[in-house]
Amino acid sequence: MISVKQAFTLPVSEVSRKFRVENNNLDIADLIANSGLQAKKIKEFATAHRNERNRKETAKDSFRYIQISDIDVNLGRIKSYRTFQGDQAPNNARRIMSHGDILISTRRPTRGAIVAVPEDFDDHICTVFFTTLKVLNWEEVDPWYLALFLRTSLGRFQFQSFITETAYPVISDADVLDMTVLLPDIEQQRSIASAYAESVGSFFDSLNEAYRSISNARQEIENVVLRSEAEVLETPVFGLTAAIEEEEDIEGGEG
Repeated sequence: MISVKQAFTLPVSEVSRKFRVENNNLDIADLIANSGLQAKKIKEFATAHRNERNRKETAKDSFRYIQISDIDVNLGRIKSYRTFQGDQAPNNARRIMSHGDILISTRRPTRGAIVAVPEDFDDHICTVFFTTLKVLNWEEVDPWYLALFLRTSLGRFQFQSFITETAYPVISDADVLDMTVLLPDIEQQRSIASAYAESVGSFFDSLNEAYRSISNARQEIENVVLRSEAEVLETPVFGLTAAIEEEEDIEGGEG
């Protein structure tokens, strides 16, 4: 017997199949009431689309492909991608992304594999294992603010309350649309998103400056020891959205 809000009996043979884990007693009413912010369900200002490419028409087209593992869960940014010709792409490479779409991993959503699609990925392809949100009015909700909100602890707790157990935790498009978001005014949303983007950029600027210093120190040793025979060392450059050329499907069931 599995007891939930409404008791029912589940045969042992059915346990391995999909069932809802009743974590959804999450009560954020007091938090919402005391926040001083507008609270809205995602379904009030966004849709979850499933726009897919026509495989026949795109068979010879080349596109960038994003899967769950290409999202940096610490920074909330696309860290890598693969390029495929349509007829050589993995089976899951079907969902069409648009600039400003929010990609949310439906597999283990509490990890934070969530990103707002940057302009240079507009009209490219992502795995079908993302919920793909489209904000209807950017003057009401900033997509980059929404992506950040969904990576907060409040976002994580709501994901946890909706999780359905299969081989590993999953959620549905409908679950995401039923989540509650706290919204400051649009200018503050944009300010928060902009400040975060600047901090990510500063992180990589600082990282690259540090590596330049290290490379210069190594080059000095090389020059002193080997003089004219010294090797010229290359300084690594770090950033996001690096192309990965191996054309293989490594999704491992996680998209």
